[in-house]
Amino acid sequence: MSYVATRDGRRNRRAAHRAPAVPDRIDDLHGNSLGVLEVPHHMACGHAGRRRYDLEDPTQLRHAYERVLCEAAGCGEVADLINPAALRRVWRDLHLPSPVREAWESRHPSLRRTVNRTPGDEARPARVAGNQPAARGFGRRGRSPIARRTTLRDGLMVRPVI
Repeated sequence: MSYVATRDGRRNRRAAHRAPAVPDRIDDLHGNSLGVLEVPHHMACGHAGRRRYDLEDPTQLRHAYERVLCEAAGCGEVADLINPAALRRVWRDLHLPSPVREAWESRHPSLRRTVNRTPGDEARPARVAGNQPAARGFGRRGRSPIARRTTLRDGLMVRPVI
């Protein structure tokens, strides 16, 4: 198979085979934090519907930032599409491949220390490991088991069928 160079001179442009694009400073990013973000064609996986993201919807914001951080061909694209405040706010919630997360956190250690807090977290007391009940198998924490009712019908105890 013959080699044909791509426009930017790289042999393999797929995101899995190249280093992630990480700008030198997060404050140099100047993307919008509101409205609709439209990513370039090469980030859209061939579907026009996957190019537009509503940045006011937290789920779409996370999906858009995951796509941009993983698929950007250069730091210029990242700077044009990502907002620094929004990136800091959603950093811990992003599902990124290890090389991408490590590259960003090694270049910007402040992201590693980012903690997502919801309003009112400071009012809640911290949980201590000794105060939690013993784990019972795969049961969900914070939910009590369902109590099954028995009824008396014609002098007989009847359990409802579940």
